[in-house]
Amino acid sequence: MADNYLEKKMEALQARKAAEQRARQAAWKKRMDAYRRKLAEEKASSGHAGHFFNVAGYVFQVCIPASLDSQSVLKSYQPFACGPSSDLLFTLSLEFVDDLANVQVGEVKECLNDEPPYFWMFSRDGKYDFGFSYTRSHPDCIVAVSDDFSNAVVHVSSGKPDRYISFAVDNALMLMYAARSIAYDTLLIHASVIRHSDAGYVFLGKSGTGKSTHSRLWLENIEGAELLNDDNPVIRIVDGEVLVFGSPWSGKTHCYKNEVVPLKGIVRLSQAPHNVIKRLAPLNSYASLSPACSCMRWDRSATEALHKTVESVIMKVKCWHLECLPDADAAHVCHNAVKE
Repeated sequence: MADNYLEKKMEALQARKAAEQRARQAAWKKRMDAYRRKLAEEKASSGHAGHFFNVAGYVFQVCIPASLDSQSVLKSYQPFACGPSSDLLFTLSLEFVDDLANVQVGEVKECLNDEPPYFWMFSRDGKYDFGFSYTRSHPDCIVAVSDDFSNAVVHVSSGKPDRYISFAVDNALMLMYAARSIAYDTLLIHASVIRHSDAGYVFLGKSGTGKSTHSRLWLENIEGAELLNDDNPVIRIVDGEVLVFGSPWSGKTHCYKNEVVPLKGIVRLSQAPHNVIKRLAPLNSYASLSPACSCMRWDRSATEALHKTVESVIMKVKCWHLECLPDADAAHVCHNAVKE
C-alpha cells in the first residue's frame, strides 16, 4: 500500500512539473513572438522592409531599407522566399552609416582567412562582433550580434554600390545561419554537391583542390547528374536521415536551388597523377568532414554540437578519398564507387 501511494504521489509530482514546464515554454514563446512583432513594427516604421526566407527548414528574416531593390540585393535568396513566421532562426537588419569607424566595436582580435572574404573578429568585455572585407586593410562591413546570435545588424558605409551591400548581407547571413543552426543537427559546409538518381554526393577539399571542376566532370560525363550547390550546401539530420539541401550561397556559380535529397556519399578530393578512390575509416571520415563545416570553434557549446553532428553523419553516410586528375575518368571512378 505504501509503495503504491508513493508511486502515485511521484506520478502526480512529475505530471505537475511537466505541466509547469509546458506553461513556462508557452509563456516564453508568447513573449518572444510579441518581441519579434515589435521588432518588425519598429523596422517597418523606420523605413525597413522585412523579407522572410526558408533554408533547409529554418526561417530567418532580413530587414533592409525599403529604398533598396530587394530583387537585386537579395537575388540569390528569391527561390527560398516564404511567408512571415514568428518561429525565426534569427533576424538580420541592414543599416547604413556615414563612417564604419563610428560603429562601436572592440579591439581587433583577429583577421582570418587566406583569401576573400576576410573575416574580422572584434572583442570587447567578452563579447564578439564581426566584419568582412575584400582586402586585409580594413573591414568593408561590421556585424553587431546579440549574445545568442538571434539578432544582428550589419553596418555598411552609405553610398556603397550594390555589390558591397550584397557582399555584406551574404556573409552576415552565412555567419548567423551557421551560428544558430549548429545546435539543431545542422551543418553549413564548404563543398560542391551533385544530385544523381535522387541522391546527393558531397565533394570536399581545400580551396583550389578542384571541387567545382570535379562536379563539372560529373555533369559532362555522368548521365542524369545535376548540380545542387557549388559552394555552401547544408547538411541536416531529420528523423535519423541525413539530408543535403541547396542554399542561397553557391560561390561564383549561380546555382540557388531550394531542393533536398538524401546524402549518400561524401568524397574528399586531392590532386594526383592518377585516379584512385578508397573508403575512409570513421576517424579519417571525421577529419575530412569537420574542417569543411562553418562553426564558431572558440565557443564550447558550438564545437560540442559540431562534434555530435559530424559524428552522426559519418556513422550514417559512407566517406571516400579520391586521388584524381581533372579528367572524365575521375568522374567515372568516383561514380562507380559511391553509387554502390
